[in-house]
Amino acid sequence: MAELYFEKIKGDSKGYYALIIFLSLVTAWGFYGFWVMFTQGHETTGMTNQVIWGIPIVNVVYLIGASAGSLIVSALSGVFGKEEYKVFSRMAALMAALMIMGALLDIFLDLGKIEHGLNTTLYFNTTSIFSWNAFLYTSYFIISVIYLIAMFERKDKLVKGLAFLAVGWAVLVHSGTGGIIGFIYSMELWHSPLTAPLFIISAIASGIGLFIPTLVLTFKFTNKPLDENLIKSLAKIMGAMIIVLLYMFCVEIFTRGYVPANLEMLRMQLFDLNTPFPVAFWVLQITIGMLIPLAMLIFPPTFRSVTWISIAGLLHATGVWFERYILVLPGLAYPKEVFPPGYVMEHTPPFEYAAVYVPAWPEIALNIGTFALIFLLFIIGLKVFELLPKTELLEEVSE
Repeated sequence: MAELYFEKIKGDSKGYYALIIFLSLVTAWGFYGFWVMFTQGHETTGMTNQVIWGIPIVNVVYLIGASAGSLIVSALSGVFGKEEYKVFSRMAALMAALMIMGALLDIFLDLGKIEHGLNTTLYFNTTSIFSWNAFLYTSYFIISVIYLIAMFERKDKLVKGLAFLAVGWAVLVHSGTGGIIGFIYSMELWHSPLTAPLFIISAIASGIGLFIPTLVLTFKFTNKPLDENLIKSLAKIMGAMIIVLLYMFCVEIFTRGYVPANLEMLRMQLFDLNTPFPVAFWVLQITIGMLIPLAMLIFPPTFRSVTWISIAGLLHATGVWFERYILVLPGLAYPKEVFPPGYVMEHTPPFEYAAVYVPAWPEIALNIGTFALIFLLFIIGLKVFELLPKTELLEEVSE
């Protein structure tokens, strides 16, 4: 029976160093965008007193979900005994750790005053969902790192135990992230009991969608054979998650639409073309991000191709990013009801119907730079750590 061993890459080709340089430059651009926001204030962004969270927070929510999904993928071999999934378990665990690191970095960089991020630890508030998540995020990162080290040290029993803990903690982490939005009942487009399960399902789907092309490209450019059946099995899980997501979106929209008081808010989110939300929802999230990838996974000719499956994964991962955008931004863009019934509020800036938010270049740089940093550290990790599998026939193991 062949036992699985892992190795580093040489990382001495011109293409490898060219990629390192390119990702380093993009990362530097992202930090420059942060420096502009830090030194000149958040007035350099598109955010206002009404839209207080922009695309950096969208990125945070997205990366936390993708990280949870990637860690669950890594734990498939340990939790379900699927030995064939061990070939990418270390890669997926590293991606999970890097993405939660990127999310935490974006949180701190978006604060304006970075030192205020320590307040969640210094002044822990047991009644605050933000304090809960500060604990969940940091402990999740620690669990991911310990889980990865245990795999490096080949501590199989510890790896299996940590795999169960990692999956459970990943569910807690993204349920808590969903709670940040879903618990706020003063914003009707946020408050929902479905937010937490929606976050979990989309985390698994987007984590797989982002990991499949990463896995395929990594194995291709390191000249390692990759079993296509593994990619197809991951794609099936992603397809099932997309179907569940579409169902849950329908349930949530029809439930909110049944309440007459919510009709104006839903019209803004889904049909008011004076805002970017309908295009982001119907075109980028639903059509490009879910229906097209699902069709590619159902249609036999495209499902037989690893390339097309990778494209479907990228499209869905992009669609989930816009799902986070649609979750965060419209809830802020629609003004809150701050007066009791019988009083009228004039919708003058900064509290206006469909408040305008156009992300400025520092925010865009920060988002793109975060992704560049994640993949920069990932390809450096391929050279530093034993992440990629090599199969050697060691001994025959009897039943």
